[in-house]
Amino acid sequence: MKKQHAVARAIAAAMIASTLLAGLANASGPAAKGEEKAEESGAQSSGRSMDAPYLAVPVVRNGQLVNYLFVSIRIEIAQGVDLWRTRERAHFLRDALVRASHANDLADPNDSNALNEPRAVEVYRAAAIQALGENAVGAISVVATYSSQGSGI
Repeated sequence: MKKQHAVARAIAAAMIASTLLAGLANASGPAAKGEEKAEESGAQSSGRSMDAPYLAVPVVRNGQLVNYLFVSIRIEIAQGVDLWRTRERAHFLRDALVRASHANDLADPNDSNALNEPRAVEVYRAAAIQALGENAVGAISVVATYSSQGSGI
């Protein structure tokens, strides 16, 4: 019973975060909780980037939902590509990223509170290319990750 309540809370948190923050795909600056990580990794916004904050990533183990990770990423838009025309496609980008988050296992296989960052970047790159076109997508970086079980990563 306790596990069901935890899963219900995680699902509610994911739905609230996705609903309230879906319009922030073009937000500038690092996501809360991820400022230090953004500075350490050099993931500063170049002005030619699109942020996708708080992507809900379900963590499933043995067929059971055990956690949600909330991942914020930054996608650099390649030089020579019309930035504004690309940003007009932000809603398609957000949709592709959310679908990719749910269709792929992006959690660390050994830690339900951690993201498998290389795999996540690979999956998000493919989704961004699908939404924006191959020539538009530059570097992709994970800006912040937060576990619904309470550990900021």
